[in-house]
Amino acid sequence: MNRSVGTKIAAGFFLALVSLLTIGVVCYRSTSRLMATSELVAHTHKVLENLESLHSGLKDAEAGQRGFIITGDEHYLEHYHSAPESMNQRIKTIRDLTSDNPAQQRRLDALESLIASKFAEMNEAVELRKEKAPDNPEKGFQAALAVIKTDKGKVIMEEIRKLLREMTNTENDLLKARADDAREVSSDTKHIIIDGTLAAIVLLSLFAYVITSSTTRSLTAAIDSLTSSANELMAFTSQLTSSSTETATAVSETTTTMEEVRQTAQVANQKTRQVSENAQRAVQTSESGRKATEQTIEGMSRIRQQMDSIAESMVRLSEQTQAVGQIIATVDDLAQQSNLLAVNASIEAAKAGEHGRGFAVVAQEVKSLADQSKQATAQVRTILSDIQKATNVAVMATEQGSKAVETGVHQSSQAGETIVTLTTSIGEAAQAASQIAASSQQQLVGMNQVGLAIGNIKKASTQNVESARQLESAARNLNELGQKLGTLVGRQRG
Repeated sequence: MNRSVGTKIAAGFFLALVSLLTIGVVCYRSTSRLMATSELVAHTHKVLENLESLHSGLKDAEAGQRGFIITGDEHYLEHYHSAPESMNQRIKTIRDLTSDNPAQQRRLDALESLIASKFAEMNEAVELRKEKAPDNPEKGFQAALAVIKTDKGKVIMEEIRKLLREMTNTENDLLKARADDAREVSSDTKHIIIDGTLAAIVLLSLFAYVITSSTTRSLTAAIDSLTSSANELMAFTSQLTSSSTETATAVSETTTTMEEVRQTAQVANQKTRQVSENAQRAVQTSESGRKATEQTIEGMSRIRQQMDSIAESMVRLSEQTQAVGQIIATVDDLAQQSNLLAVNASIEAAKAGEHGRGFAVVAQEVKSLADQSKQATAQVRTILSDIQKATNVAVMATEQGSKAVETGVHQSSQAGETIVTLTTSIGEAAQAASQIAASSQQQLVGMNQVGLAIGNIKKASTQNVESARQLESAARNLNELGQKLGTLVGRQRG
């Protein structure tokens, strides 16, 4: 009878111990899996962060190249020159982080080739922009502009954005799957701890009843075994509680970091929206500048036509003054001939004596009129000479004005072309800013989803800690029960 009861007691405590050890092992494995999932989540965030930095660096390099082409100021090339080394480092980091993902490695190979092609295209435009010719200072600008207008760089950039979106979507899918896995592990761990603990308590209670109904001697041995098992269980549950607490602390720190990252992403999203709005306003302003330049060109053309008309009028005036000069010369000749005729008439009148006296008076008047005509002709010639000089000066000034207007028309045309190019570049920058704003909004949504997933993990970890504490409390109660049973048995012996 004693041997049968002892066998039952040993079997009962063995089953209870196996149940508790199974619960502990499962909890330990679940906690380890939860910690590994948290590390994978942080790993995925590093990949996403490097992908975003890679895209931002490429946009900065492109912006610096465009700024140099438009202005010719090499100060804009600082980010352009430092971008290749930074991007190579980012690509190396991403390659190391995604070494276990063949699909991402293939995309990264294609991305590296496209980035090299993009920098080759930008470098070609930069080198052409640096070229200058004495007879054409805008030669380098026009050549670089021709390269940009081929849209080769734009096509390459679209391919780069497409690959970056594919890689980002892949990492976001992994992030979501790992968050779901963490929630599932936490839920399973909670059920195992609670259900297993209840089953163990029921099993131990049943065999405690059997022990109470058995003989005192068997009961004493069983109580000793129960106390030993309870002590071991308490030690194990204490370790489990400590491990769960450490896991909860790590998850809490991860939650804090994710909140900081989310806030940073939100600020970046707001700044990106402001940049997009400013770029749109710049597009409108450049469009207004283009229209104003077109109106200026039209006004300069009208001024050129008016200057040409004035020049023609001045030329006709010069020709007319020359004709008047010829008439004055004729009048002067007539005056001299009249004066000579008057002298001859006076001589003939003197020869005629008394009969020629009246003719002499007429000759004297003719001479006086000839002298007056000669004086008036001299005055008119002087005035006409001044008019001719002024006319010549006006003609020269008109020619210079026509040349200045022609130069102004040419410069206005060049300014118009430059503003058109600037409008195109600003439009592309506005489009890129809009795309960046949309991407930033998607990232912000992704950060919120990740924050929610980490919050669920934190909640599950907290529940695991609470379950481990409940298990520790149950083990402590079991130990106290064994001690009380031992005291009762000792009293019965006494």
